[in-house]
Amino acid sequence: MQKSIDMQELLEAIESSDSEKVPESLSGMFSGPMDRPIYDQGPAASQHRNPFYDPGESIFSQLLERILQGYALKLENEGEESSASLDILLDGVSDSVLIMSPSGKIIEANQAFFRTFGYQRSDLIDSPIYELLPEGYRAAFHQRLADFSMQGDAPRSATPDDILAFRGLLHDGSVVSMDCLLTAIQLGNEPAVIALIRDLSFDHALFQQLKETREHYVALSETITEAIFRLDDEFNIIFANSGVKNTFGWEREEVVHQPFSILFPPEVFAKHEGEFRKYFYVDDQDRKAVGLKRTFEFLGTTKHRGVAPMEMSFGNSKEHKGRTLTCVIRDITQRKTIERKLRHLAFHDKLTGLGNRDLFNEDMANMLANPEHDSSWRGCVLFLDLDGFKHVNDTLGHDAGDELLIETGRRLRVCLREHDTAYRFGGDEFVVVLSNIKDVSDGVIVAERILASVSDLYILRSKSKNSGSRVNVGVSIGVAIIPDNGATIEEATKSADIAMYCSKEEGKNRYTIYDPAVSAKATARWQMEQEMKTALGDGGFKLFYQPIVGADGKVRGMEALSRWRRTDGDQVPPSVFIPLAEESGMIIPLGDWALRRACYDTRRIHDRGFKDIYVSVNVSSHQFEQPNFADELESIVKGSGLSPSCLKLELTESTIMHDTKDAIERFNDIKKRLPGISFMVDDFGTGYSSLAYLSQLPVDALKIDISFVLNLAELQNEKVVNAIINLGHSLKLDIVAEGIETKEQWAYFSERDCGFMQGYYFLRPAPLEEVYALIAKEAKAEAIAAGNAASAKSPLTA
Repeated sequence: MQKSIDMQELLEAIESSDSEKVPESLSGMFSGPMDRPIYDQGPAASQHRNPFYDPGESIFSQLLERILQGYALKLENEGEESSASLDILLDGVSDSVLIMSPSGKIIEANQAFFRTFGYQRSDLIDSPIYELLPEGYRAAFHQRLADFSMQGDAPRSATPDDILAFRGLLHDGSVVSMDCLLTAIQLGNEPAVIALIRDLSFDHALFQQLKETREHYVALSETITEAIFRLDDEFNIIFANSGVKNTFGWEREEVVHQPFSILFPPEVFAKHEGEFRKYFYVDDQDRKAVGLKRTFEFLGTTKHRGVAPMEMSFGNSKEHKGRTLTCVIRDITQRKTIERKLRHLAFHDKLTGLGNRDLFNEDMANMLANPEHDSSWRGCVLFLDLDGFKHVNDTLGHDAGDELLIETGRRLRVCLREHDTAYRFGGDEFVVVLSNIKDVSDGVIVAERILASVSDLYILRSKSKNSGSRVNVGVSIGVAIIPDNGATIEEATKSADIAMYCSKEEGKNRYTIYDPAVSAKATARWQMEQEMKTALGDGGFKLFYQPIVGADGKVRGMEALSRWRRTDGDQVPPSVFIPLAEESGMIIPLGDWALRRACYDTRRIHDRGFKDIYVSVNVSSHQFEQPNFADELESIVKGSGLSPSCLKLELTESTIMHDTKDAIERFNDIKKRLPGISFMVDDFGTGYSSLAYLSQLPVDALKIDISFVLNLAELQNEKVVNAIINLGHSLKLDIVAEGIETKEQWAYFSERDCGFMQGYYFLRPAPLEEVYALIAKEAKAEAIAAGNAASAKSPLTA
């Protein structure tokens, strides 16, 4: 089966005579040295000099010198320690070491020698070496031993020229090729010869691999799908592999001896011919320095498919019957198709198919940089935000919301001219770019057309239970003219966005043309929303806590309250940023953050020993009505490690009564997932709760609205407060009074059995550590009082 490999690696493999250049992807097929010598295996080989060894640098001979030095040490010291050191040296050598008498009797050998020949030490000591040689090698070996006998007092020094090639006879009867280096030594007062022997069977295996490798290199160009060409200096094709059929549709014989230019449209070859020629004279390692690409793309001419995108890589040029150059070419049609699909995915909204913010930025940059624009040119940016989309999404579900967005994208396309473009920035935000207008009236015409189209009835046919729903939404549009209201992408987009805020402020479902004189309020609001988005990610929001006490004034729990301080140091009240967060959709991530932070903070209080303290967290209607709210809540609570019995969720009357049946289902689902969790009706008394539904709601507490507490002196308010307390008692619900600011208010609610209270009288909203300090202080005082009481009852005290 053919496969595709890296073209540069392939070129290096084809051109190299060294197998180390073979690509990793083919390393299993091509391995082994390319230039090892071939050894004669006959008797005459005993006089052969191995060219593999460099006479000046032979590791083989250097190793022998080390062994001789070890023997010199032994002979000088004649000690037990030197003998042991020498044995360690010999047995640490991977090759065989043998000591013989001049007549060939084996005197000593290392363990590698016995392992190689397959004998035990007792089998060979004092035996003649000739028993380990085939008959044809014994005479030559005997002569070489005689040459190394001692001549007077000086032994003959060993050189790489003295390497002896012979055949060894192993214990199992097999014969192997070996190299041997001999040197004469003086052993005691007797002459001897030391031999260092190496098994060459591994080398012969490498030679066989070399032969196979050369055969593989012949077939290498046929193992891949890419077309391989070798060119002469006239740009004629002198070699082509069979891959040319797969790439270009030509047979090999049809292109060999033809000009290289037949593979290109004439204008393409003419454009690149000068660059092609540079590759003849500049090798790969230098090409980057002179600006030559490693690979480049072009259009190639195929036999039957017309023009197709190709990719080419040049190898280094070689002298082969004149100057030649190798190149590899592959068809990249499929890759280009995939790249186009990936680019579409990267630059388009998956849901609507409209361009996304990245494509908007790219298109705007190209439009603004167009050199054909003169001083009279004008463009237009329209920023759109759907009115009422969040309500559709929250009540009918995400499927219905997605269908509405898809239909809105379709309607926008219909409203535009051919060269205008619509984009979706995310959520229900869309942007339209008019690339060329005469004046602002053109932008107004498109805005009015969009208003009329979006205002038409939507019939949602999603597969959900809300299939067939008929809904109406509006759209607030901001119009900015380029370059009058901004000459850059950022300026034009900001101006259109601010103009859209003006449309929201003026009642929604309308368009507004940017006017700096009347947009100051919208600009401030826009700026605050941008800062709020940044603050949520950068830690600008903090959680404060206000203690909730029992009738005795002891802290039982705490309410989590979000606080935001802007970068300029100004504190933004919740009455300002909460409505803004609800309008912009930021209330959902803000609510999730507050819920998660509160659970983890309360768990920290528990870890310090106060495990009965609970936390109450406000949940907005947008957050509560999210289809996945129960999943998110379960994940947050279980992830924090907080017991569900220590978490109370506060929801307003209007949130609960908006769809009471749905609220009851959600309450029951959450209580089933998180046994022990509590629900509290916040700001009770200001809404329109039905007593019939209230008795059915699985809520656990009522929180008296602060306005009744603050105006308790008014008789009507006092009646309402008493009625709420009595109602709570009759329904077996806890009662919480907030806004307690005086000792008299505390006493009033304590006398009426209102179980929980909070307000400035006990502690203003404060960071967690201050609330913890109050809890710890109470616990300490209680412990002291208990200790004093115990002491008072003790007989010893009396």
